[in-house]
Amino acid sequence: MTLTAEIGGIALALQLATDLGPMMWFPVAAFAVWVVIWRVKFKVMENVAGLMGLCLIVFAVAVFMLGPDWSNLAHQATAPSIPESESGATYWYFAIALFGAAMTPYEVFFFSSGAVEEHWTPKDLGVARLNVMVGFPFGGLLSIAIAAGAAIVLLPNQIEVTALSQVVMPVVAAGGKLALAFAIAATFGAALETALSAGYTVAQYLGWPWGKFRRPADAARFHVLMFVSIVAAVAVLFTGVDPILVTEYSVVFSAIALPLTYLPILVVANDPAYMGDRTNGRVLNALGSLYLVIILAASLMAIPLMIVTGAGQ
Repeated sequence: MTLTAEIGGIALALQLATDLGPMMWFPVAAFAVWVVIWRVKFKVMENVAGLMGLCLIVFAVAVFMLGPDWSNLAHQATAPSIPESESGATYWYFAIALFGAAMTPYEVFFFSSGAVEEHWTPKDLGVARLNVMVGFPFGGLLSIAIAAGAAIVLLPNQIEVTALSQVVMPVVAAGGKLALAFAIAATFGAALETALSAGYTVAQYLGWPWGKFRRPADAARFHVLMFVSIVAAVAVLFTGVDPILVTEYSVVFSAIALPLTYLPILVVANDPAYMGDRTNGRVLNALGSLYLVIILAASLMAIPLMIVTGAGQ
């Protein structure tokens, strides 16, 4: 579902640039993702996709260029309230959706498998810590910038987002077509990650040879898995389903699935057989357990809130 949303997002972004319908771009986006996964080395792909993802910084730049009332913006961020037009259930439904979008389960498989792809050793723990201490907070700041842009441009005009073109309105309002080009460039990397994660997850579970460090012929089933996943994603998109709606459902179900990936990691982090002398201490376990409680609460609330609110409608 997440891969379907990512490929659909690329197609919608290309639609913004060309005015051609997304149906024209679904196969193009899927083919581009497949060619990169099949032919490009992992390290090159990871670095280029990461740099393209940094193009999302255009949303942060747009916030400053729009010249908002900073005190009002800070008040909205620090004192959230339920809009009069929405119920409490709808508010919390979208809160869980944002939570699921920030912590998607596929990231666990992508980053852990990426360490194997690049043949990491204990000497690379510094890089891993840098990813966590710098990369993740930076990504969070970019997410806040996207929300801030929406609060500045969309909220005063009571615009409810139903299309990707509305998501990038703050960027276009601030920087025009050049800023839009940066926003479009940022859409490609996540599709690569989700496609790879589909292959990693199934191949590792079934014990098949996997990895970009192997030739495609030596990990044939791994590559076939990714190809089938991409084809299935395009098939779903060609049914006419709204990619925006698929995205909403995918992030909610991400929140539901989070405990299934987070709990095993917490268990392994306390197992000396795996971690040696690098097991979690009391402070990390306390923080990890607190976060697990939050994840479980979000996971258990997601389906009931989806039913009660009609998926936020």
